[in-house]
Amino acid sequence: MTWPDSSPAAWGPSSRTAAAPSPPAALTRNRSASGTPCEQREESGYGTQDEAIERLTQLYAEKKTTAPSVAAARRELGQQTVEECSKQWRPRQRNLTDCSTGWHVDSSINVHIVPRLGSRKLNSVTPMVVERFLDEMETAGSAEETR
Repeated sequence: MTWPDSSPAAWGPSSRTAAAPSPPAALTRNRSASGTPCEQREESGYGTQDEAIERLTQLYAEKKTTAPSVAAARRELGQQTVEECSKQWRPRQRNLTDCSTGWHVDSSINVHIVPRLGSRKLNSVTPMVVERFLDEMETAGSAEETR
């Protein structure tokens, strides 16, 4: 004897067909100097699981070949915000002071980059974040051109 609702059709849509699957994500786990886990971050946007695995393999290889002092400097830099980094970076760019180039760079940083990305930590600025920023800038430019 079978139960009335035992057929798969009576169960409703399966989770496989109800929603489109999300793209695979590569999950990275970082460790502190003592070897304990300290941060976990997910990177999304990989088309296939193989691409996500390839990214994790690449990160693992980089970690194994990076000197501890370099890794510490990267961690420290990664905790800075975009705004903090730009304030430290700009004075070191002496060659940008010719003509009005330095003023133009300062203006672009203060008007476009800092309001949109300034509070973001550098280690969270991924290629996808940059792509969205550029798309937003292009859209804003197109809107101004049509006025």
